Order: sequence, then C-alpha cells, then structure tokens
Amino acid sequence: MIREVEIKNLPSRFAEIFSECLGRPEQSDEVLKMYRAPERRLFVMRKGESIVAVAGLKLHELEEPELLHLAVRKDKRRRGFGRTLIKTMINSFMIDTLAVWTDEDAVGFYEKIGFNIVNEIQTLNGLVRYKLRFSRAKSRGRLET
Repeated sequence: MIREVEIKNLPSRFAEIFSECLGRPEQSDEVLKMYRAPERRLFVMRKGESIVAVAGLKLHELEEPELLHLAVRKDKRRRGFGRTLIKTMINSFMIDTLAVWTDEDAVGFYEKIGFNIVNEIQTLNGLVRYKLRFSRAKSRGRLET
C-alpha cells in the first residue's frame, strides 16, 4: 500500500528510512523541514504493517516534477519497491516527465527503469551528481506505466 503522509504526522521509522537516502543522514530532520512547502509531498510504501520505502516529490505547476528523495529499506532492496513507488507517483499525478538528481551509486537503478542522463556536474568536493529524466513518451515500457 502506498499513501501520502504529512510532515506533521510521519509514521514511526519514516525518518530512519528517509535518512538512508541522504549523503548526511544526521541532517534528516533539517531536510524533512523543506516538506512543509505545499508543492513538496512525502510518500510511504508499506508491505503489511512494515514500511519498506519512502519518497519525496516536488510538484510545482511552473516547474518540472522532481523526485527529491527515494529510500528503500536496506533489507528490502532489489525487490521492485522503488520502481513500484515511482510508477505509482507518476500514474497518480499523471506525470509525463520526472527529473531526479542522484549520485553514481543510483544511476544504474534509474537507467534500468527508464530514466536517461540529461546532465552531469562535479560538486566542489569532487563528487559527481547526475540529473536524469523519465519521459512517459520515451520510456519504452520499462516502468510499465
């Protein structure tokens, strides 16, 4: 089951799982505060009573939709939960294109499900960040939207 949650009423373990997708997990409380803005949404995916994945999405009428955060519990990875969560958000909000910025560790996941690299930058501390974009028109069914 996937549902949207409010920042003021996060389920237990949400913050713990959310922090796994951050480069600096100790900043998760600070990062979560940005979800107070109405165009930023948080989602939780449960299997039974247990949270298996969480995501943050930015939906602004004047900007391209952007997946801000995605985290799947470490012991639940490689089972399709991340793909299913993204697919559900795309279908629920009728998103035609979806952008995401990520690091080298996750590029392969996004490419496998139909995202394409559209930009690459090197940060001041030498890390490479990639911007990828999913396009419903160009996906060739990889997300099976």
